[in-house]
Amino acid sequence: MKNKYDSSVVFLYLMGKEDLLPHSFRKQIPYSTICSWRKTDSTSYLGHEFRYFFTEAFTGAEVKLKVLQQKKLLHSIARSWITLSHIILPLVKSSNNNKEAQFKILTAISYLKDQFGIDRTLKLIGLSKPLYYQWVLEARFECFDSYTQLCTKRHPQQLELKEIEKIKSLLLDHETNHWPICSIQANALRKKQLVASLYSWYKYARMWGIKKKLTKKQHKTIGIISTAPNEYLHVDTTFYPLIDGKQVAISFVMDNYSKMILGFHVSQSNNFEIVRRSLSNALKVIATHPDQKHSFLVTDGGKENHNQYIDAFISKLSKHKITKIRALKDIRFSNSPVEAVHRTIKGRYLKNRKFESIRALHTYLKWVVEDYNKVRPHYKHRPRTPFEVYFNMPLDFDVRKRIKSAISKRVKNNKCSKCIQCTGCRTIKPKVYKTRLINK
Repeated sequence: MKNKYDSSVVFLYLMGKEDLLPHSFRKQIPYSTICSWRKTDSTSYLGHEFRYFFTEAFTGAEVKLKVLQQKKLLHSIARSWITLSHIILPLVKSSNNNKEAQFKILTAISYLKDQFGIDRTLKLIGLSKPLYYQWVLEARFECFDSYTQLCTKRHPQQLELKEIEKIKSLLLDHETNHWPICSIQANALRKKQLVASLYSWYKYARMWGIKKKLTKKQHKTIGIISTAPNEYLHVDTTFYPLIDGKQVAISFVMDNYSKMILGFHVSQSNNFEIVRRSLSNALKVIATHPDQKHSFLVTDGGKENHNQYIDAFISKLSKHKITKIRALKDIRFSNSPVEAVHRTIKGRYLKNRKFESIRALHTYLKWVVEDYNKVRPHYKHRPRTPFEVYFNMPLDFDVRKRIKSAISKRVKNNKCSKCIQCTGCRTIKPKVYKTRLINK
């Protein structure tokens, strides 16, 4: 027996709107039957002129079907994004210095923002609105007069080309090659060579691939925090090989508050004499500081620090009293401040250097201590040096005023720069305006 179909199904095929029917149902209808329905002349039926009653219903059904299809499509896209977001979002955040990647991300945002809105699109991609508008400006206005290709008139607070070249020359200076970037920046501020934020120095150093990192331990040691100079002193001994392979001992005494090296001594053997000599040199410097008359000497558990000779030497002191304490035993703090000095001296000053004798090493260490104490600004006290902090010597300039003056001067110079893109935005020249007045 032949199948009988509802008149609504025949009517849909006759009108060419069979897509409204489920695909599984359409597959059950023979192709010959469908062809016969499509070839039927609808005008041969009486009352065909009243077909317009169903037009609105069919239009609504088509719209509903499209909405359901789009909803399924968006649901699939959302599930795909949730699956891949942990891979895509880190790539978006790491493309801050990649112009090509930024352009592709902006193109994707332009496709989505008309449908989802700019706020929802940026939230979906994981991009902040200020960073998005910054990328838009960078993509729209590229300036050849700027190192970062940003228009100097639209971004007047950026560094000038001569300032950026100055940063590069100071970072590559061999005389301060053993200094960290923060000390070079502070020294440039002191000498009025350049006034720029530490963030700018690190940014351009990263762009040029200049690294001045010091190799440190993975864990962070805990140390004592002093409130005044000479309150806590640290002594410790480290070793350094000569050119013939022999290990020599170097003992340093430092002040916890100012991080200043008060005394040092170099010896062939690690015994009480090297500690006594370094303490004697440190006491000569302490005698010039009138504020403190008593100090706590923090040491580790080495035998060179704890013996009858060192105890007798400390007990005989009359002008400045010293109480010796052992780190991690008498107190819970470690002797890490003086160990940080060892890492700085060996990792920056003595790096790639070899000495033939103890005398040559001692002569070089005199210059190292002078540079570390009086010339090189310390990270904790920047832009002051340990020597200035130890003797409470103020700077001869106001840091905030110098920074404020440099920013205003930089903005003024950038606004007055000749930007190639902004030349077409100028109004009538004064000379032309004067000639028009004369002609009138």
